[in-house]
Amino acid sequence: MFFLMCSERSGSNFITKLLNGHNNICGPSTKHIINPVARNLFRYGNLKNKQNWTELLKDIERLLKVRFSIWKHEFDLNELETLAPTGDIKSLIKNIFLAEAKANGKQHIFIKENQIYEFLPFLLINYPEAKYIYLTRDPRDMALSWKKNEIHPGGVVKAAQQWRKDQQNNIKNYVELKKIGKAHFVKYEDLISDAKTQLEAIISFLGLPYDPNIQNYYKDELTQKNASMQKAWNNLSKEIIVNNKRKYLNELDTIEIKVVEKICFLEMQWLGDQTEHTKSELNDVHQNIIEELNVVDLINLKANRTEGVLANMEAKKIFYQKDSSKML
Repeated sequence: MFFLMCSERSGSNFITKLLNGHNNICGPSTKHIINPVARNLFRYGNLKNKQNWTELLKDIERLLKVRFSIWKHEFDLNELETLAPTGDIKSLIKNIFLAEAKANGKQHIFIKENQIYEFLPFLLINYPEAKYIYLTRDPRDMALSWKKNEIHPGGVVKAAQQWRKDQQNNIKNYVELKKIGKAHFVKYEDLISDAKTQLEAIISFLGLPYDPNIQNYYKDELTQKNASMQKAWNNLSKEIIVNNKRKYLNELDTIEIKVVEKICFLEMQWLGDQTEHTKSELNDVHQNIIEELNVVDLINLKANRTEGVLANMEAKKIFYQKDSSKML
């Protein structure tokens, strides 16, 4: 099992489908399974209790069946009950993903979920053999992509704040995981500019032989189907867009760029991303400027989510609303 550490709108779906192009790696379109499950297991009480376990399985089944993304393997409650003994959440999650890998004729699985740092202890304890890819993207281009994506509320301020939070968590985890040979770092900009070199390094880190056909990822039938599911995924059905960087220079105004750089300055420094403005210039970007821009964006950039996205959100919400006092 391989996992991705990344921010939204930073190439997370791209690298997942790119690695899915490898003949022995399955990179399924995300269904956001582990995050809501791992963070809310305590709400289900003693999972050795059959009733509690079945309750959890029903909620997982609902999440898997939402038409947010398409998998080759389709699950039902009866099958979920066969994937692991009662209470064995570690085996259940692993076998769900490996069933999808097997359906695609592959042995390894590459898993993309948002804010992996929120449940990293769960992964480290249950899957100590797992490896992690840490992918970053220039926060100014990430913020631009966020602003243009109708799924996300708000604009560059919200995006920059999320990027900063993600990097603060991912950097500290990457540093520790790298010490034990469990993490590999790659920049989105390098991945699209020199895909072969970057992919060879990634695949070598994962301990697998390189597949020269990996860049034909976009020809995969399931990848093309998923690309049509969400507007934000449209590019997944295309070849690598090598010039998909530094678009913020033409599409964000000066204030927006300054705000992103102000919010993300320290993390950008650590990652080697050069700012367009000096630290002195950014010191003039006061909090009131940031707040005013955010208010305008929240008014003008309302979230417009698809049925699939809304259904996925509702299915995940169930885990967070489970009343632990009613569990045995």
